[in-house]
Amino acid sequence: MTESYDISGLSEEEIKIAFMKCFDSREGRIVLSFLKRMTMERFMGPEVSDAGLRHLEGQRYLVGYICAQAKKQCVTMN
Repeated sequence: MTESYDISGLSEEEIKIAFMKCFDSREGRIVLSFLKRMTMERFMGPEVSDAGLRHLEGQRYLVGYICAQAKKQCVTMN
């Protein structure tokens, strides 16, 4: 999985379609559900550090981006 692809010539639509295809399976929905549970549905207590909050918010942003790209699957997960 360390192989890298040159995506510089791809359009935003091609990338969005790739996200949708990636998560358009039972396994893809399982992965998105897991990522949402670990980030969007996770709550920190008052003892959490500033760095901990920033880390979690970064994770939430990334999962939110993935869900936006794979919109069809995220809508059906809610």
